[in-house]
Amino acid sequence: MNHVGQPKTAPSWYRDRGQSYIEAEFSKELGDLASAIESEQWFGDKEKHGRYRVDFILRDARLIIELDGHAYHSSPAQLEKDAIRQRYLTRAGYTVIRFTGREINKNPASCVDEVRTIYKERIQREPAKYRVMYVDYPFVCQELSKSLLFYKELYPERDFSRPALDKIIFSAIEWLHEKSFVTVFVFHLPENGHEIEYLNGTVKEYDKGEIRINTIAEEWYSLELAEHMVNYSHLFDEFLVVADDPVYIKPLLSVLPSEMSVLKMGEFELSYIGNGKLLRRGNYETTYIGTELESVRWQKLWYALASSMGLSLYEM
Repeated sequence: MNHVGQPKTAPSWYRDRGQSYIEAEFSKELGDLASAIESEQWFGDKEKHGRYRVDFILRDARLIIELDGHAYHSSPAQLEKDAIRQRYLTRAGYTVIRFTGREINKNPASCVDEVRTIYKERIQREPAKYRVMYVDYPFVCQELSKSLLFYKELYPERDFSRPALDKIIFSAIEWLHEKSFVTVFVFHLPENGHEIEYLNGTVKEYDKGEIRINTIAEEWYSLELAEHMVNYSHLFDEFLVVADDPVYIKPLLSVLPSEMSVLKMGEFELSYIGNGKLLRRGNYETTYIGTELESVRWQKLWYALASSMGLSLYEM
C-alpha cells in the first residue's frame, strides 16, 4: 500500500542507541513475523518528518507495537509524553499495542503470539483501499435536531429517539455505499466530550468490514479537522466527509485528484472528482454550491439520519 507509515528514515539529529533488552527479547521470538515487522522505525507526516520513533511497526496491518521499559516509562513526565505520542499515532489511523517490560521479561513468546493473532486477523480482512471518514460533530447534531423535529411532525404517532453517534456513522457508511476498513475521526467542541468520548478508540465490526472511531476535542474543531485531513492525507486512499462548511473546500480539494473521473451509465457519461464522497445538505442548502465540491459524489445527510432512526426508504 502506497505511503502507509511514512517516513522510514530517522532525522539527522538522532543517534541510534540500539535495541533495549526487552526489545531484543521480543525480537528473538518473532519467528514468522520477522519478515513483516520492522523495528525502530520513524513515523510522522510529510511536513514533520520523523516525528516519533516507534519500537515495532507492521505497516500493512497498521499496527504499532510499543514496549514500555520501567526505566524510560515510569516518571510522570514520560507518562505524559507517552500519552501525547499515543494520541498522535491513533490520529494517524494506527492501532497501538503496548506491553510493559514486566510482561516481556515474564513471557516474550506470549506477547509475540498476541501480536501475531491480531496481525493475522487484520491481514485476513485487508482492504483494497484505506478509507477515512471525517465527521463534523456539531454539524451532525444541528442536522439531527432539524430532522428529528421534521419527522416527529410528519409521523406524530411514531416515538423517535435520538440515535447514538456510532449508529449514525454505520448508517452514513451504508448510504455512501462503502465497505471494508474505515477509520473515523469525529471532531467536536470540548463541551461535547461527555456525549461521545466513550466511543474514542473503539473498533466495531460489521458484515462488510471494520470501523475504528477516534474522537478529537478542539475549540477550533473545524480548522483542526481541515488541517488533519491535509497532514494525514498520505495515509489514506479515499476521503469521506460528513460536513458542510466552506472551511473544508480548499483542504478537501487539495487531497483529491486534480483530474476528473468519468462514470458511464448507458449512453450517458458523468464526470466527477474521484476518491471522495460527501454527506452534506441538499443542493439548495449546501455551502458548497458554486464550488468544485459540486463535482464530488454526495448524499444528503438526512437520509443517513433517518435510516439511523429506523425509517425505511419510502418513509424518508
